[in-house]
Amino acid sequence: MNNTEPKHDDPNNHATANLVSVIIPVYNSEQYLVKCFDSLQNQSYRQLEILLVNDGSTDKSEDVCRSYAGKDNRFHVITTENSGPAAARNTAMKNARGSLFLFLDADDYLPVNAIEMLVRRYQETKADIVVGDFVKLTDSVQKSGHEAYFPESRLMSKDDLVAYTRSYLQKPNRMPLFVYSWGRLFNAKIIREHNILYNPDLRTFEDVAFNFEYLKYANGLFFLNQVVYNHLVHDNYLSASMAILNNPQKLFGYHYALINARNYLQTSSTGVDIEKEVGHAYICYTIIQLVRLCGQINKHNKKMIYGLVGEIAGSETVRKSLKYYSPSGKDSKVVPVLLRWKLAWFAARVCQYKARKRYKSGK
Repeated sequence: MNNTEPKHDDPNNHATANLVSVIIPVYNSEQYLVKCFDSLQNQSYRQLEILLVNDGSTDKSEDVCRSYAGKDNRFHVITTENSGPAAARNTAMKNARGSLFLFLDADDYLPVNAIEMLVRRYQETKADIVVGDFVKLTDSVQKSGHEAYFPESRLMSKDDLVAYTRSYLQKPNRMPLFVYSWGRLFNAKIIREHNILYNPDLRTFEDVAFNFEYLKYANGLFFLNQVVYNHLVHDNYLSASMAILNNPQKLFGYHYALINARNYLQTSSTGVDIEKEVGHAYICYTIIQLVRLCGQINKHNKKMIYGLVGEIAGSETVRKSLKYYSPSGKDSKVVPVLLRWKLAWFAARVCQYKARKRYKSGK
């Protein structure tokens, strides 16, 4: 830590009303930071505490962070040792003074009135989480995927959230509300009282796990059908599987995320066949990640990847979940059969073909 870190004795007792703590993990993001930080400086809502967690960057990210902290006392720099975005967010939350938390990725940026719109809806609705719409920035601007479920702004009760969660489990790659934790306001009191943290061991699905843990204590959610977040999408074909060379297991964080989803449904609903719905989602995510994994097969790593597919096919959780998988539409029907028969080589080759077809345009 360093002397630009915000200081307080007890965040539970000293949270500042109306102060929004914006939390940004920073790792080798030098080329994106000016646009990100300028979007915060220019916010129409001025009551901000901006926590920049430089997580062991080796480029000039630290210099950019300190430059903004030197010019604007709302910016604070915290230095950590390359522990990952989840741990970086946890560190910032422990040092934040705001009554509301907003997470922002260092390569993304906000429209000028984003935080003002979110805070206004938070104050009006008293919902414990306020989610804004976002756009994905690639070669062109793309819609978020929320439009099918949220054609207009909407206040969701606990029952509504349970219904959405069940829809998410049926089509986890089509229901993005709980996939991200950026672009939304969280009630910091709930996070502090229940010690809700990101799982630092995860490199994928840590946002999903965090959201479902938080939802256990939320009284409702308001969805704002206005864009409050600009999300930069990198080359999916490369970035989605970039972890496999060092630790392929990091692609499978959904295991822990779905445990939290199960726990949320167990505390929030009755009459739901939770094991069936979570089991179906588990196989959906297994197929999605296997496609990403096998899309990276080459002569140097194929033995390792085939071995990993074999381990997955033989895992107890996959074996139990396969009986609950109920494909519809374009959902994969071949891969689950190959996994059930433990035909790892064939499953890997089918997933490799799917990856080439899906990512051939680099999208």
